Amino acid sequence: MRVLAATVVLAGCGYQSGSFESPVRQFSGSLVTVDCLDIAIDRRSDLPDGHAVVSYTFGNRCDHPVLVDLSQVAVLGRDSEGKSFELAAYDPRHEIEALRIDGRAVGGEAIAYESEQSPQQICIDAGGITHAPTVAWLCIGSRPLLTEVP
Repeated sequence: MRVLAATVVLAGCGYQSGSFESPVRQFSGSLVTVDCLDIAIDRRSDLPDGHAVVSYTFGNRCDHPVLVDLSQVAVLGRDSEGKSFELAAYDPRHEIEALRIDGRAVGGEAIAYESEQSPQQICIDAGGITHAPTVAWLCIGSRPLLTEVP
């Protein structure tokens, strides 16, 4: 698993507040702004072992470094009947940690989540990414389906 790494864009060409665009990262999925971070959260195809995968892309709208903490984010799964259950980040080597992203920089990470059940929907408290005092739940729909080519 990669350690969260921010990609610094050349001076003068840094991330533009609210644009959700970058030449080095694609902002796909559901979009939300929390404090200084513009965040895109998307669900990728599940891993063969059943782990659900969520990608996070973020741009720092501010001129100063800000916290990005994917280790403490509350993540819930929902089954087909709407029942909620907790998802835990798959982090056997304890590599997911809080880091700072420079002003006007962009970064991203994908994290696999494990649970007893396979979630049909995943809900993430995006406010937890920045330790914001307010809750900002964002739910992403059904998992992408992998199809075989005949």
